[in-house]
Amino acid sequence: MKKIVLWLAFIVGIIAVIGACSKSEDSSTAATTSSCAGVTGWTEATSCSGTASGSITGIDNLTFSGSYSKNNLWAWFNYGVDNSTGCVDNTTMVSGFSIGSTSAPTGSNSMIWEWVVTSSSSIAQNYKFYSDTSCQTEIATLTLGYNDFTVGDNVSGLSATAGSTSGLQPTATKVSYTQSCLGMKASTDAGATFLTAAFGSAGVSPTVGTTHSCTTGGDTTNAFMKLDNESSVPVAYGATFLHWDDDATTDWTSGVDTLLTLP
Repeated sequence: MKKIVLWLAFIVGIIAVIGACSKSEDSSTAATTSSCAGVTGWTEATSCSGTASGSITGIDNLTFSGSYSKNNLWAWFNYGVDNSTGCVDNTTMVSGFSIGSTSAPTGSNSMIWEWVVTSSSSIAQNYKFYSDTSCQTEIATLTLGYNDFTVGDNVSGLSATAGSTSGLQPTATKVSYTQSCLGMKASTDAGATFLTAAFGSAGVSPTVGTTHSCTTGGDTTNAFMKLDNESSVPVAYGATFLHWDDDATTDWTSGVDTLLTLP
């Protein structure tokens, strides 16, 4: 899976005019046009859901559902992450986070970065930033939505030691998904400044307090996924590892990421 700092490529890859870590907030409310209609290739959408709902079956014969985050791994080491919510209040992690070249919004003291399953055929990635240390007072939220999630063939004989991630398994499942929508909300002026900067010269100008939802369209990604509920200590606490590699074609690559479920 692409690293955090490269996820701006999702945005810029679908706009012709750009160069290419609280579950209480829902980024899927009614759309307005001020941050959609003026951008090449975007149209107004009724919603872009970032709320966990439903499940996807067939990946290693397990159920893919709920929320997954790379940041949750740090919770097992008491590194400023609440494993029950995925909220990160470690100041170093928050201040060092960026989307592309855009740093976290000014005044951010906690954040959530997560992948969620939103239906039997869709997933989304959420970035949420907060001014308090417990992910309650929102500054800004950004959701990247993907649909047409398809489970393909199982593969075996993979290298269990590829890349920098420990615990890789020799089997995985081929999956594919397509970029479909974007949702964003600035709750403060700092949040609006952040979202505007993240979109560079695209002309995005979010209205504070308003959720903007856009249909974006985009390329289909082919990836390897492995749901692992057997091989590591956190599993004893009801958690599951997700190994995810969207660079893989025949074997795990150095681009593989390992995420952890919220229990």
